[in-house]
Amino acid sequence: MQNIGIIAEFNPFHSGHRYIIDEIKDENTAVTVVMSGNFVQRGDTAIVSKGERAAAALKNGADLVIELPTPWSMATANDFAFGGVSILKNLGNVDGICFGSECGDIELLKKTAELLMSDEFNAKLNDNLSGGDTFAKSRSNTARLFGAEYEKVLQSPNDTLATEYIIAAKRLGFDCGFSCIKRVGAAHDSADFAEHISASLIRQQLKDDNFEAVQQYLPDFDKNSNISSVANIENAILCDLRRKAATDSLCNIADLSEGIENRLKNAVLKATSLDELYSLIKTKRYTLARVRRLVLSAYLGIDNTYHAKEPPYIRVLGFTKKGEQILRDAKQTASIPIIATAADLKNLDEFGKRVWQNECIATDIFSLSLTVPQVCGNEYYHKIIKE
Repeated sequence: MQNIGIIAEFNPFHSGHRYIIDEIKDENTAVTVVMSGNFVQRGDTAIVSKGERAAAALKNGADLVIELPTPWSMATANDFAFGGVSILKNLGNVDGICFGSECGDIELLKKTAELLMSDEFNAKLNDNLSGGDTFAKSRSNTARLFGAEYEKVLQSPNDTLATEYIIAAKRLGFDCGFSCIKRVGAAHDSADFAEHISASLIRQQLKDDNFEAVQQYLPDFDKNSNISSVANIENAILCDLRRKAATDSLCNIADLSEGIENRLKNAVLKATSLDELYSLIKTKRYTLARVRRLVLSAYLGIDNTYHAKEPPYIRVLGFTKKGEQILRDAKQTASIPIIATAADLKNLDEFGKRVWQNECIATDIFSLSLTVPQVCGNEYYHKIIKE
């Protein structure tokens, strides 16, 4: 049986995700998903809990769902990719990685990854960065010097992430196959309705209590789901950051650079809302998504030491019969601890325990962001989903 890995947020799981899984799956193929936990890359809470999203994925073709811990799920594209690919590698029985793509050209994606890793490209990139643009814009502008096709890849969100997966695999020495599924339907972050629509449009409709408008795109989604919004913990975030600013403890946050910690501290002391805080921090070089990640990293206590390492464990969220067989095999092949029950926590090293404790805190905070807040301790009470 071939085991193909996917790295995803499923925020929420929708028809476009099912389309990708359907394109991969056959009777001799299993799909293992490394899925973001309760906080996501755009610097926000996930729209519904990781348990609900994992359950939808398992009902629609995924065989094993593993959690990408918060420090990596709420990180830059390269750290997000590095964390996800690392887990697939360390599982020890993944044959390849598949991803959605705007271009649908795996050879072009591989060539783009090779270009991004070259000394010549990075020398020119350093020159472009001095202009003050965001890293993403500087990188796509640099790619234009080597060919318009490379620039186009780096202007497409899924293609950009695909190149990061390929680069991460090379960094990790993970010799696996790569494949891509061409994206169909609406573009990333589009507000248009089509065969498949963007996750951002779905999230907005759900937050606006307009489930009927997107119901057809949401397989196995409960219209009575407990929806999350970071607005529900807005004052808690502002309060905590004011305390940290007063004690000069905002200096070691993940992805903090270029002296922006002073801008962050001054903004925290002035802002009376999250939107105002984001506005006061944002610069030409810092995108809004990066600013949101910065704020939540400060709130969740994610400092700059996490991303220097690989995720230290494999946290199982759920599996099917095929997935159960993958896990049995992984007991012989995995190079880091597999966490399926609370008893497995004894196998963690010090870094693993630190990541786990951070995940517990993140989940307890996420529980307060829900429309109907939940009690603490859900990480310990979480039951493996079996489909």
